[in-house]
Amino acid sequence: MALELVLLVLAIFLLAGMVKGVIGLGLPTVSLAALTVAVDLPAAVALMVVPSAITNIWQGLDGRHFAELMRRFWLMLLASAVGVWFSYGFLLVANPKAMTALLGIVLCVYAAVSLRHGRPMPWPGQERFVSPLVGLVTGALAGATGSLVMPMVAYLQTLNLERDAIVQMMGISFAVSTCAIGLSIIEHGSYDGQLILLSVAALIPAILGMKLGQWLRRRLSERVFRNTLFIGLLIIGIRLIWKGVS
Repeated sequence: MALELVLLVLAIFLLAGMVKGVIGLGLPTVSLAALTVAVDLPAAVALMVVPSAITNIWQGLDGRHFAELMRRFWLMLLASAVGVWFSYGFLLVANPKAMTALLGIVLCVYAAVSLRHGRPMPWPGQERFVSPLVGLVTGALAGATGSLVMPMVAYLQTLNLERDAIVQMMGISFAVSTCAIGLSIIEHGSYDGQLILLSVAALIPAILGMKLGQWLRRRLSERVFRNTLFIGLLIIGIRLIWKGVS
């Protein structure tokens, strides 16, 4: 593996960790968007697993809402893991360009929804039915593209949760999906030694970036940062769509 690629991967995870530290999410999204410029999507997903899983487990356990969230959303989390398990195989057998375009679409939808600052109307009294469906769709997209955020993040924003609870729930959900992706990779035998070592090594800059992002969050305007980030993701998403269809 070329030294230039190793340094690029480490730098990408430093940036992605910083984004996660500032806004509580974005490590898989930013890292996949950047990594797919240099490697194919299955390799990018494999590289993302260890840094994403560890940082999300940390985020999911860091807070006072863990037990409450697990009782409320356990079925959504289970459905998410099931969705990952059944969809990951498509990533390996499907047309790589099609999967790249799908990732671009997911990024564009996520960025557009986030920039709009709007919240879709919740479905009162239907959470016990909607949550598993949201989990299944989120897991299916995570397994097929490596993106963990949609539609789960948009759905959580419709519920009457404290901000800290939303951040903690995102960590729990992302951790479950990422661990499911890791198990799927092992099941399909698509991990190689170099990817494992580089994924583990990428955990160090990811954690450093996350700590730096947390420090920056206390000093920067989160709104300005979020808008800049989502505009950037929208541009990257459009580029990935173009790359996938050209």
